[in-house]
Amino acid sequence: LTALIIGLLTRNVELALTLLVIGCPGALVISIPVSIVAGIGRSARDGVLIKGGEYLETAARVSAVVVDKTGTLTNGRPELTDVVALDDAWSEDQVLTLAARAETASEHPLAEAIIRGAEQRKLSVEMVERAEPVTGKGIRAEVDGHTVTVGSAALLDHTPDNERILALNAAGKTAMFVGVDGRAVGIVAVADTIRDDTPAAIQALHARGIKVIMATGDAQRVAENVAAKLGVDEVHAEMMPEDKLALVKELQRQGHTVAMVGDGVNDTPALAQADIGVAMGAAGSPAAIETADIALMADRLPRLPYALGLAKRT
Repeated sequence: LTALIIGLLTRNVELALTLLVIGCPGALVISIPVSIVAGIGRSARDGVLIKGGEYLETAARVSAVVVDKTGTLTNGRPELTDVVALDDAWSEDQVLTLAARAETASEHPLAEAIIRGAEQRKLSVEMVERAEPVTGKGIRAEVDGHTVTVGSAALLDHTPDNERILALNAAGKTAMFVGVDGRAVGIVAVADTIRDDTPAAIQALHARGIKVIMATGDAQRVAENVAAKLGVDEVHAEMMPEDKLALVKELQRQGHTVAMVGDGVNDTPALAQADIGVAMGAAGSPAAIETADIALMADRLPRLPYALGLAKRT
């Protein structure tokens, strides 16, 4: 209308057309994709890969973050701390050798710690003939004609005494039974260390009003030990992949926009279900990085609150 009125009053067609162009919403419309592209580009320069504008916009609304422990809150490079023989017929070195051989078929960070511990003791660690990972429980392998298990008591035929396990867990260590043909013959324990930058990342998320929930397959006491040092809002331990998935769904049902942070194959169902899946880049498994919507390429957790803040500013 302004262009028409000015055109009629001034008889200046160029001026009328100029006002018409200014009045069109094109500049406003084009500013939106330009802003999103700028946000994605800036985050990429700062070590955060966001896979599209949709995820950038959703990240701005995140109100709850579910975080895996091993390799995410912690360094993901645990070290062997304890070897205990529960059967007089087996020495500590024999127990550790069995555990290490079984774990040669596993890709879990705890498996690497056990194998590394055996090699440091100059023990011979040969590949197993056959092995089967048992999701959320451990691993079962064929070693010299015997069925060897490393993991929770659920892999054993006979219920062992849990007191030693509980004592190690209370000290912040992840302890596992070593079983031969269904009977516990020993315990191996490993401990992981909290990343130096994790406390700052948790504080930054809290400062943004975001709820932080730790979800891990580790024992309850181990999880509580780590959670107490970090000040997370909730702790969920001894979780199977489907339990993490159910936790994300429950938070969504409560009205939260959920970001799930993980680095392993076990995290992929929850990563896919979450409104925003976040993979820890360098340490993350290919499956986790493929499933996630955001990848923290520098393997630094403080990049997460940075990414959510950048999304909000964009």
